[in-house]
Amino acid sequence: MGESNKLINISVSFIHLDPSDPLKTYASDKIKNTVQKFTHHDTEIHVVLKVEKNRQIAETSFSADGSTFHVKEESDDLYLSIDKMVDTLAHQLRKHKEKLTSHH
Repeated sequence: MGESNKLINISVSFIHLDPSDPLKTYASDKIKNTVQKFTHHDTEIHVVLKVEKNRQIAETSFSADGSTFHVKEESDDLYLSIDKMVDTLAHQLRKHKEKLTSHH
């Protein structure tokens, strides 16, 4: 069970919308579940949820295992934007992990 002892610290900022615990929990849980599968070290992750006119934007950036990841997705629903951001992030992390493991 040694895999789950790494610390993933997620901070969520809200821009142009009121802070919402359900949104914060949703984003944090989804990102933590995704990132835990791929990173091997304590990871500091910053998420920004913002609204610009009718665009609901979810954005994250962090460094893990020597690389920086930056993902920004938008839709007309913040939960959907978070889902898209996490999907894109999982894809980037998977590619990064494959690149690392192919250098044997």
